[in-house]
Amino acid sequence: MAFHIHLRTSIIIVFIAVFFPVEAQLRNPATNEIVKPGEYERQLMDDLLSKFPFREFARPAVNESESLVVAMGMALQQIMDVDEVNQIITTNIWLTLTWTDETLSWNESEYGGISSIRLPPSKIWTPDILLYNCANENFDSTYHSNVVVSSTGCCEWIPPGIFKSACSIDVTNFPWDNQTCKLKFGSWTYDGGRINLTKLDEEGDISAFKTNGEWELNGVDVLRNVVYYPCCKDPFIDITFQIRLTRKTLYYAMNLVMPCILISVLMLLVFTLPPDTGEKLSFAVTILLSLTVFMMIFTESLPPTSDSTPMLSNYFSAMLIMVAMAVVLTMTILNFHHRNPDTHTMSYLVKLVCLDWLPWFLHMSRPGHTFKGPFKNSGNLSNQEMEIEMLDQSPGYRRKMAATSGYQNNGRTPLALHQQGPTGVIGVRYASYHEQQEGLMDKTIIGRDNQGIQARDKMDNVLDELHFMTERFKKNDDDEEVVGDWKFAAMVLDRFGLIFFSIYLVIATIVILNTAPNFRKEVLGINV
Repeated sequence: MAFHIHLRTSIIIVFIAVFFPVEAQLRNPATNEIVKPGEYERQLMDDLLSKFPFREFARPAVNESESLVVAMGMALQQIMDVDEVNQIITTNIWLTLTWTDETLSWNESEYGGISSIRLPPSKIWTPDILLYNCANENFDSTYHSNVVVSSTGCCEWIPPGIFKSACSIDVTNFPWDNQTCKLKFGSWTYDGGRINLTKLDEEGDISAFKTNGEWELNGVDVLRNVVYYPCCKDPFIDITFQIRLTRKTLYYAMNLVMPCILISVLMLLVFTLPPDTGEKLSFAVTILLSLTVFMMIFTESLPPTSDSTPMLSNYFSAMLIMVAMAVVLTMTILNFHHRNPDTHTMSYLVKLVCLDWLPWFLHMSRPGHTFKGPFKNSGNLSNQEMEIEMLDQSPGYRRKMAATSGYQNNGRTPLALHQQGPTGVIGVRYASYHEQQEGLMDKTIIGRDNQGIQARDKMDNVLDELHFMTERFKKNDDDEEVVGDWKFAAMVLDRFGLIFFSIYLVIATIVILNTAPNFRKEVLGINV
């Protein structure tokens, strides 16, 4: 029974709602009149927009001779891209423009207590503020949002936009660099006598800024510039926002700087490879090509400008020069190592530098040699005497003298004698065994017959062969000594290259990288 009662009630309510609709009504608290929803706002818009025709073109100044004050600010949301090659910065910014339009004021009590409304910017006057240093094809890249108008006539317009602006990139301290990009806004047609553009705040709003992976935001400064031009008596006013950025260097340090240093260190290993391996020069050339490839990759990320030279480019150039000099020195070392007495003769200067001075300076040792250095030689010695002194230090000469002293100790005739030559230089004369035995043989074969003479001839032939073999062994010893000198000179140059280029690498790295203030701050911990 109760179910049927509820069913009948529901049917009656639906019937009344369908055939006898009742419009929702509101009552004005001031006049106690019943009004429809949204009627006050529609009436207010109609009154404001129809009261003054062409209001979107007329400057809403109370006095035509006075300038209209327009305050401007910005809220930086994101740094989307910094293109160093084309020198363009892309930012996401919300602009804020406020001014007063007396023709858009109303009494709140007459319109249901409405304190503010939203009007499209195409229906009212808005300042023609544009980005002067815009780098976008669409010069005005803002979204024309509605203008918030209060009952006092105060208009607030916040058009968001993605701005591409020209930014002069200073790559001197790249990648430890600071950049300042400017966004210059101003009226395109109104001078300072028509619009007085002022700063809304002393600094830009960065409270909602989204952090960037490459750049660290240091702040946004707001500057007001008044510029006079010869064409006009009234100045032109602009508001410039300076975005101060610091590059985050971790990416570049791990992908550019560190590989470059490691490749340069590998170049030092070239001087530790033995020349007989056959890979010494090819290894040096490979490192040179690797460093060249890294430098090409580095230059692709920089603008093609001649105003300044990047610090890292100077470092790459210094390392490239070092590797090139190391390749040249490696070729010289290989040339010295493979020289022989049949093709080359070691000059006195090469002997003096590579076989005496440099080994003494580098604290090297060679069996059977004593290096005197450039300051221990007597200044009164002539070149010939210095050559004789160097001859006394040669291992081949000491081997001959040892053999000679051996014969003397055994009571035999010496094979080598110190003899004064016609030039006054003490030389060495080797006597043949045939000459020493000739007198004895002459005494023993006197009175012999033809058989003894034939035996003597055979003995002479044998002695001649022994003399030839002795001279051949002596020449081989001398050649081995000369080859050993060339190889030792190559080893000295290897040691010199290792030490010299190690010092060069350390000094160049510290001096060049230390020129960047941010490098001293981040790496060395020195505040500048």
